[in-house]
Amino acid sequence: MEHLFITLLLVAGAVVAGWYLNRTVVISNIRVEGNQMTHTREILETSSVKEGMHADSIRYLEIISRVEALPWVEKAHITVSPSGQMRIRIEEAEPLALLRDRNRSAWVTASGIQLPVILGTEVDVPVLYGFRISDRQDTLVSGEFSTARDFLLAARKYPEVYSAIGEVMVTVDEGVVVLTAENAVRVTLGHDQFDDRLRTWRAFQSQVISEKGITAMQSIDFRYRGQVVTRE
Repeated sequence: MEHLFITLLLVAGAVVAGWYLNRTVVISNIRVEGNQMTHTREILETSSVKEGMHADSIRYLEIISRVEALPWVEKAHITVSPSGQMRIRIEEAEPLALLRDRNRSAWVTASGIQLPVILGTEVDVPVLYGFRISDRQDTLVSGEFSTARDFLLAARKYPEVYSAIGEVMVTVDEGVVVLTAENAVRVTLGHDQFDDRLRTWRAFQSQVISEKGITAMQSIDFRYRGQVVTRE
C-alpha cells in the first residue's frame, strides 16, 4: 500500500511539474524539419506560431490541422522542449507519377491526390498520360487510375525494370502500355497480374535485351502466359 501511495505521489508530482513547466515555457526558437516541397516560410506563416509566445497559449491540434492542409504536407508533428525550442516535423506526400495533360503537369500520389509541380524540383518518377488535371486538385478515383497505380507500385519492386519505364498510359483494350525511357519501345502489360508480367520483363531484359539491345525492339507484349510477343 505504501508503494502504491509513493507511485501515485510521483505521478501527481510529474503532472504538476509538467503543467507548471508548460505555463512558464516561452517559445525561443522554431525549427521546421523534413520539408522539401513546402517552403519553411509557408509552414511558419500557416502555423501562426512566433517566438515569444507562451507554450500554454498555443493550440497545437489547430496548428497541425492547418499545416496538414498545405498541398504537399501529409503529416505534421510538433514538440516543444523545456528550453522553448519548438520543432515542427513534416512528412510530405510521395509522388507516384508525373501527370501530363496537354500543356499542364501535376504530380500524383498513390492515393490519387494531385499535387502542384514545384519549379526547379525534380522527382524521378514515370510520366502518366490519359488523366485530366483539375484546377481544384481533385483526387483521381477512376478504375484506369487504380490500374496504373497498381502497376507502378508493383514495378517499384523491380528496380531494373522500373528504371526502364519512361511513360505510362492505360487503354481500355490493352490495359497498361509503357514507353521505355530508352528508344520509346512500346511495352504492353494488360490489366492485372503485374507481378508475374514484371518478373517476365525482368528475365526478358536480362536474357534477351542485354544481348540484342533495346534498339532492336519496336514493341514487346507480356500479356500472354508462357510467351513474349515482340516486334523487331
